[in-house]
Amino acid sequence: MKNSTLPALFAALLLAPAVYAADFTFMRPCARANAMGSAFSTVAGDACAVFYNPANLTTLSNLEVRLETGRRLDGDFPEGEASATYIRPVPDTESKVAGFGYYSIRQKGGLGLDSMTFSTGNRTVIKYFQKPLFYGGGIKLVNLRAAGQSHLGLGVEAGAQLENTSGLKTALVLSDAVFGLGKSLSTITIGNSYPVNSTLLLLDLRARGSYSEVFFGAEQTVFNGLAQVRAGKGISLGGGQYLTLGLGVNTLPWTIDLAWSLPLAGYHENAGYYGFNFGYRFGSQTFSEKLVGDASNKAETLKTQIDDLRGQKSSLDNSIATSRVNKSMMETDLTLGQSRLRELETSLKNLQIQILEAQFKKVNVKPVKRYVPPPPPERWPKVHKAEAGETLRSIASKYYGNPNLWQKIYEANEKNISKGLPVEGAVLTIPPPPQEK
Repeated sequence: MKNSTLPALFAALLLAPAVYAADFTFMRPCARANAMGSAFSTVAGDACAVFYNPANLTTLSNLEVRLETGRRLDGDFPEGEASATYIRPVPDTESKVAGFGYYSIRQKGGLGLDSMTFSTGNRTVIKYFQKPLFYGGGIKLVNLRAAGQSHLGLGVEAGAQLENTSGLKTALVLSDAVFGLGKSLSTITIGNSYPVNSTLLLLDLRARGSYSEVFFGAEQTVFNGLAQVRAGKGISLGGGQYLTLGLGVNTLPWTIDLAWSLPLAGYHENAGYYGFNFGYRFGSQTFSEKLVGDASNKAETLKTQIDDLRGQKSSLDNSIATSRVNKSMMETDLTLGQSRLRELETSLKNLQIQILEAQFKKVNVKPVKRYVPPPPPERWPKVHKAEAGETLRSIASKYYGNPNLWQKIYEANEKNISKGLPVEGAVLTIPPPPQEK
């Protein structure tokens, strides 16, 4: 096609709302994505990632085929669309997945768009963040048609995505960077999503040149993941205001998605969208197998947590027992220390008496009859800490000077005597010796 036909083509496709519908180069495929207002750049585990963010292709691990058909309403110029996706993990390459997507739009008046996307996705771990970085890219072929004329364009697409520890995902996507159509369709998308319990909240900011728009959506998982309920506000053909709703059913390996619109101005408004797509995931678990597997994983997790708690309880019990032993030893040392203190106090008093006597002798030169006070009575009972190798006889010999008096010590300390020997470390009470008759 000659270059002179390009302005006419874009006028028909992009700039003639009075005759044709609004710019449908903004349209995006897939019923699930449209049900969430096309805020889809951070959604994982869906084959339609080939159209929205090739980085998320790596979240798919099975061969998958998906078909979609949809229709958008706009007065006398409704628009029909269809799409197909084919996803396949790259053999012998961990986490690398390739995808192909075809998207077709037809509208009354001879307007049409066909695009084919070939992309791959992969992931790596950033050492600093210790979180996976998803990335991907590919090429895109676009054919715009109007009034029997068409023009081809070739472009590139790329995307990246990060997730933090709280589950917040952030994506940056370059799409529709197509060359050869005479007008830039390049679009930058910044997407975010955040899970709140079983609800996923999504927000995409999409900018093309000086035009930008925010798309938002939500998805609620119900019945243990068997179904999802969706809502969002996204692109509207011809400016009609409507809220998109959707329902997904994961009867794995089959997946089914429905989407329809709720006109905000009332059901008489001829504007909106409805679509349907279904897919098959080869080699995937069935829903019942997945449900049983998830329950088994949860049971294993709970068992592990119980084992951990039991281990922590055993460790605490050991710590308590050790603390009790240490407490007993400290009480024993305290008792011995108190006994030693009393002995030192007695020795101090004796030394004070000796000092007084020495001072008295120094002052009084004449010999005088020195008064020698009687020795203080020996204090009984005494305490003794049993040490290794000691016997009752050796202890009796130490305190009484007679090993044959061991029985008095035994009678006073029966609870600290084991097999005829004192328990090592036990504090024994030494009773006074028998009075001589």
